[in-house]
Amino acid sequence: MNDKYKALREELTAYYETANDRAEAFCQRLLPMMDAEYEPGMSACRMKALQYRMISEEITPVLFAENPFYYETGTMGAHCDGARDFRGTRHAGGWTHWRNAHLFIDAGSALADLRHRQGREQLYLICGVYADTNQHFCFNYKPLYKSGLRGLYEKALAQLDGADETERDYLTATAEGLLALRRICDKFASAALSRLNAGANGREREYLLRIADSAAHAPWEAPRTFYEALNMMALLRVAVGALEGVGFNTFGRPDADLLPFYEADIVAGRLTKEEAYDLITRFLLTFDCHYDHDMKMVGYADHELENTYTLGGCDAEGKPVWNDLTEMFLRATREEKIIFPKITCRFSSDSPKDYLDAANLDVINGTSSILYQNDETTVAAFEHYGRTPEEARDYLVTGCWGTLSHGCDKPDGGSYVNILRPFELSVHGLTERIAATGINFETLDGSEDFEGIYAKLIGNCRKLFAARSDIMLKGKGTWSKVDPLPIFSAPLESCLDKRRDYTAGGCKYNDNEFLLVGFPNIIDSLLAIKKLCFEDKRCTFAELLGAVRNNWQGEGAEELRIAATHSPCWGDGNEECRELASRFDDDLYALVCEQVPTIWGGRTQMGHLTYTEIRFWGEKTLATPDGRHSGDYICQGLTPSRLHEIKSVTSVINSLACLDGKRMAGNSVVNIILPPAEGGRMTLDACEAFLRAAAKTALMSLQLNCVSREQLLAAQKKPKEWRHLIVRVCGFSARFTSLSPEWQQEVLTRNFYE
Repeated sequence: MNDKYKALREELTAYYETANDRAEAFCQRLLPMMDAEYEPGMSACRMKALQYRMISEEITPVLFAENPFYYETGTMGAHCDGARDFRGTRHAGGWTHWRNAHLFIDAGSALADLRHRQGREQLYLICGVYADTNQHFCFNYKPLYKSGLRGLYEKALAQLDGADETERDYLTATAEGLLALRRICDKFASAALSRLNAGANGREREYLLRIADSAAHAPWEAPRTFYEALNMMALLRVAVGALEGVGFNTFGRPDADLLPFYEADIVAGRLTKEEAYDLITRFLLTFDCHYDHDMKMVGYADHELENTYTLGGCDAEGKPVWNDLTEMFLRATREEKIIFPKITCRFSSDSPKDYLDAANLDVINGTSSILYQNDETTVAAFEHYGRTPEEARDYLVTGCWGTLSHGCDKPDGGSYVNILRPFELSVHGLTERIAATGINFETLDGSEDFEGIYAKLIGNCRKLFAARSDIMLKGKGTWSKVDPLPIFSAPLESCLDKRRDYTAGGCKYNDNEFLLVGFPNIIDSLLAIKKLCFEDKRCTFAELLGAVRNNWQGEGAEELRIAATHSPCWGDGNEECRELASRFDDDLYALVCEQVPTIWGGRTQMGHLTYTEIRFWGEKTLATPDGRHSGDYICQGLTPSRLHEIKSVTSVINSLACLDGKRMAGNSVVNIILPPAEGGRMTLDACEAFLRAAAKTALMSLQLNCVSREQLLAAQKKPKEWRHLIVRVCGFSARFTSLSPEWQQEVLTRNFYE
C-alpha cells in the first residue's frame, strides 16, 4: 500500500466507523416529518415525490479533506448499498415502502402466508416479498454521459402531454426525483464554497475548488471531463440509493464508458496519465474504506458490500476492451490491495494477453479479488434470450453474479430456486413437510427403475417451478402500488417512452430469473443410485433409501456411502455423467424457459447459482444419495462436489463442455482452486491458457483461487503474517485470516486441482 493514501484511508475509516448511528438518527428525524405531510389517499408515486423532496432538502452533504469526490449524503450506513434496511440499519429512503408494505399482504394474505411457508422450507429465496424489491439494481449512467439529468427531466416533462392520471403521477415523481438530485448537487457546491471561505488550503483547497465548479454543473448537465464522469458514478450510486431506498450494485463499465472523457482530457492537456491514475485510486479507496477488512466473517454476508464494476470484454462491435483505464483500475486494485468495489473481468479465448496477465497477476499470487466472466458464453446467452448483438455485448455483472444487458433490463436478482429441496423431501419420504409446502411433491418410495426415479424428479421440479411462478404472477403486480422507483426508471430504456415505472413493467425487457440450486448434488445422487442399485445391484433402491434416511448409519451403511462417493460424478469428465448432466440441464431449461410465464411478457432465464446457502441451507439439508451426511455443504452453482476427489481441472472443464451455455442467461458459477505461483507451480502463461480453454465451454462466472492447502493452514497458525492472502469466498472476496473458523474450513475442504 502507498503511504500517499494513508491520510485518505484514515479519514474515510474514521467517518464510516460512526456512519450507522448518523443514518439511524437521520431516519428517525425524517420519518415523522414525512408522515406529517402525508395525505390520505396519496398514490405511491406522489409519496415517492414527497420522499425525494424532503430527503434532498434535509441532507447535509459530507466533504473530505483528502477526497476529491462529492458523493456522501450522510444518510446511509457504512455498509449500505442503498437498500432501505441493510443489516438492521434503516435509512429514510424506505419511508414509502414501509408505509405501503401492507399492500403486499392485503393483495392476498393466503398468498403471503404460502410464500413465507415455502421460503422457510428453503424451496426458494426472494430478496423481497414477491420480487427483488431490495437490491441488485443497476443505475443506467449511459444517457447521462450525453445529456445529463436535465435531458431525462425534459423528456419526463414532455411526456406529460396526453398522459392519464397514473402516468402523470409517475412522470411528475420522476421530475421531482431528478430535481432532488440537482438540489443535492447544489448543496455540495455550496458546502465546498463555504469551506473555501473558511480558509481551506493546500490539497483540500484544490479539491474544493474543483468540487464547487463541478457540482454546480454535473450531473445535471452532461459531464465535461473524466473527473466529472467518474464522480457521477460515485454520486449517483449513493444519492439515488438515499432517495430510492434500494441497493445499487454496480458502477457499470468504467473502462469502456469513461474512455472518451479520458482521451479528450489527455488530448486537451487537462489531465495526465498520472493524474488519472490518482483519481482512479482515490475513487476505489473511497468505497473500499467503508468497512474493516479484518472483522470476522461469521454470518450470511458479513463481508458483502454489493458493489461491483465490470472491466474488459468487448465493445458493441465486438472489439476487445483493453485500454489505459482497464490497466489503471487493475493496477490500483493490486497496489492498494482493494477488495471493494468488486471487479468482474470479462474474458474470451481471444482476449489480449496483456489484459489477461494484468488480471491474473494478483490471482496467481494469492490475492483473488476478481470474478472472471466468460464473454463467449454470456454474450451468446443474451442473444439467445432476444437481445440485439450490441445489447448482448454490453452486458454487466452486478451484485455477486447477476448478469444484465446494460440499460435495458433488470431481472430479479438473487432469485434462488432450490431444486435439491424437493429431491431431498422425495428421498426421505417426508409427507408431512411436503404437505406443509402446499406443493404435492411425489416421494421416491416404490420406484422400480432409474427412469421412474428420474421422471419423478422432473415432475417435482415442474411443480416447484409452477409454484414459484404462481407466487410471482399473483404478487409482483402489487409492487408499483407499494414502492415505485421513478429515478431508477428514468434512464432505463423504454420507461419514459411507455410512461410506466420499472415496477409496472416499463422496461424494454422484463425477463425473470430462476437461479437453480443443487444441480451437482442431484447429478451425483442419480449416478450413485443408478450404479449401486441398477447396474452393480449392490443394494436395492429401498435399501439405499433406508441408509440415506438413517444418515448413513447402521450396518453396511458406511460402505454404501463410500461406494456412492466413488461412483461417477459431476466434474470427473466421465461420459455417462456428461450425458446425464446434459439431459437434466436440457429438461430444466424446457421447464424453466419454455413453460414458466412472467408477469409482463418477458421470459424466465435459467442459471445455476447460490450464495452462502452452500453452508446455511446445507446445514438444514438431510443426507442425500451422493454420500452427503445431513448438514454437510451443498454445491455452489456448477461447482463439483467436494465429496469426490477430482485431481485434474481438465476433467471439470470437459464436463462443463457438455452443457449448452447459451441457455443460462441467468448466469452460473464455478469455484476452482489451482496451485499458487509460489515454487513456480502456476505461471501467467499457464493461467492464460486455462482461461482460454475454459472460454470454449459453458463456464460463465469463474471464482478462481490460486492457493495451496498448506498456505491456508499456515495462515490459520500465523494470521498476522498472512493478511495479504485474499480468497474468493462466495460472491465476494475477503482476507482468509478474517474468515471465521467455520468459513475457513469451508474453503479448506474444497477441491484443490492440479
